[in-house]
This record gives sequence, C-alpha cells and structure tokens, in this order.
Amino acid sequence: MELRRSWQRLLGLWTDRPRPKGTTIAERYTIQGLLGMGSYGLTYLCTDDQTGNEVALKESKPSKGRLAAHLLEREADVMEGLHHEAIPDLLDVFTSGRRSYIVTEYIRGQTLEDCIFEQGLQYSERECLELAGQLLAPVAHVHEQGYIHGDVRIPNVILREGMLHLIDFGLARRLGEPLLPELKRRMREVPEPEDEQATPDHDLQDIGHFLLFMLYSAYEPEKGREPASWQEELKLTPELHQMLERLLGLRPGYEGGAPELQAEIENVLLKLQ
Repeated sequence: MELRRSWQRLLGLWTDRPRPKGTTIAERYTIQGLLGMGSYGLTYLCTDDQTGNEVALKESKPSKGRLAAHLLEREADVMEGLHHEAIPDLLDVFTSGRRSYIVTEYIRGQTLEDCIFEQGLQYSERECLELAGQLLAPVAHVHEQGYIHGDVRIPNVILREGMLHLIDFGLARRLGEPLLPELKRRMREVPEPEDEQATPDHDLQDIGHFLLFMLYSAYEPEKGREPASWQEELKLTPELHQMLERLLGLRPGYEGGAPELQAEIENVLLKLQ
C-alpha cells in the first residue's frame, strides 16, 4: 500500500506540473501565469483570445482523475446559479485533452491574506466589522440560492478598490448536503462532524474566524507574556466580544442567519461611532 502511495505521489508530481506561460488551451485561453494550486486543481491567469479579457481558468489535476473532474462540475453547477457583483461570473465550462476546465471572471486585487501577512496592514475594530458586513452580502446571496460556500477564509476574499469579492467555490455544497466522502480526508481540521449536513451556520462560523484573523492584524503581544485565548488577548468592545462568541459556537448562534448577523453588525457599528 505504501509503495502504491509513493508511486501515486511521483505520478502526480509529473502529470500535475503547471503549464508554462504562453500555453494556449482549447485554442482560446493563453496562460499568463499560475494563480494557485489546490488539492484537485490548478488555477491560471489567462487571456481570453476571443475577447482580450483576463480570466481565471481552473484545470482539473490529471492525477486525481474523475474525482477532480467531478468537483469542477459541481463548482460550475453552483456558480451557474450565482449572480452577484461580489462573486466572479462563470464564463465557460469545457473539457480538453482528458482534462476538465471552468473559466471565471478574474478579480484583480489583493487577498486579505496578502494584505495582512505580506503588506503588514492592520485593521481596527470598525474596519473589521465593515469588511465582515461587506462579506455577508455575497454569503447571503449564496445561501438564498440554496448553497453554502464552505470555505470563507481570508485567502478566498479579494479586496479591489475598497470592495470585497468572494472567490473559490470548490467546497460549495447544497444546503442539507453532507461533505463528499472523498473530501473528508482533506478536511480533517473541520471541527464539526464530517457527516453533518451543510447549514448557513457553517459559513457564519467561518466569518467568525475571518473576523479573528482581521482583528489579530493589529494585535501586539506583550513582551514575555504567554500566549492566551483570544478572549484574553484581544481587548474588544463587549458587543463585538459577544458577537464572536456567538459566531464561534460559544453562545447560541444566529438562527436568523446572515440577515440577523448583518443587523447586529450595523448596531455595533452605530455604537462605535
């Protein structure tokens, strides 16, 4: 079994190598560079030679076979029903050379992960709440269409000209649907039971972690002090402290979903003025 896994890893290193810049796929999409590599796909920045526009093209990993293609098909099915200014438009779906592809609008900007860890930007309580409020708009739209995003994290949130955009719907699933068995190994760090059905609360909990990451951008640990819980380290207003505890499951959550959370964010922002 171990020999087989080693062979599969070596095969993956060979077959899943990123395509070089200048490669044209399906006689239409010319690669400018690699945007990212996930467990089941590679995403490129391409030029659509028919329109001249920049697009994001996601390609299934050959080493993952039918599973990678299936996951791309699921992602395309979800995105086809989403129409929101803060979510990239799905532009094309096709297969070529035994690989599956989806093409989406390219959002040129900075991920919040880059803003914090590469640019060293710091965000105040008010800024964190305003950004979370912006993020709730596309998340609520996803819920209204009967899905959860399933991966609301700072690498999947792009800031462009002061506006947030939610990307990467590779883990999206229908409300009530459990996590695909094939993905359970990838999602070992997920705190909820792996067979738990998808609910809006999954994304709201992610927004709680999103808020924590943003708030910690401005945290300066005291010299010599031992690490502690966020409740002890972050000096937050009582209302924001309580909101985080509700989002993270330490208090009763938001049964009213994204609209209830949005209303609470607006109330806390009013108090911060």
